[in-house]
Amino acid sequence: MPVQESNTLKSQYAQKVTADLEQNTAEQERVRVEISSLQEKLSGLEQDHELLVGMRAALGDTGTVPAPRRTGKKASAKAPSAKKAAGRKAPVGTGEKTPVLSDLVHQHLSAQSEPVTAGEIAKALTAAHPQRNISDNLVRTATERLVARSRVERAKQGSTVYYTVSKQDDSASTTASAVKEAAAVGT
Repeated sequence: MPVQESNTLKSQYAQKVTADLEQNTAEQERVRVEISSLQEKLSGLEQDHELLVGMRAALGDTGTVPAPRRTGKKASAKAPSAKKAAGRKAPVGTGEKTPVLSDLVHQHLSAQSEPVTAGEIAKALTAAHPQRNISDNLVRTATERLVARSRVERAKQGSTVYYTVSKQDDSASTTASAVKEAAAVGT
């Protein structure tokens, strides 16, 4: 085989392998994002389940509630139940429960009059909660979870993503607050 033909064949194989590697890497990232999104949705559903169980109890309904189903060890190890997440203890001596990161993100966004980036949210939350280990990636994940639950809206300008509280969520949280207050008054 002439040298020129082998170089051409070799370069064609190299291009094909490079393209396959890029495609494989992109597919891995897509699957990781999908898994992360599904874990976020599951966590949100678990939190909603606990809230609904609590509201049902506050209303005096004592019927049986089906427990959420889990399959496999990985699922239960990866995504802690909403009850565990909501009941995390603060550092010893404070006697307070530490809010879930997605709640902190939502509270911060609710107080903003303009869209903000995940980095800006992380910076503000780190300043407000220095005892917590808050990274840009954790905040981005929590914020995307809120987007998936329609509590936060995402807007992209160029390569920058900005977040704001969903207008729909503002009215829903007002309704939920009213239901909680009514339940508290009834007890």
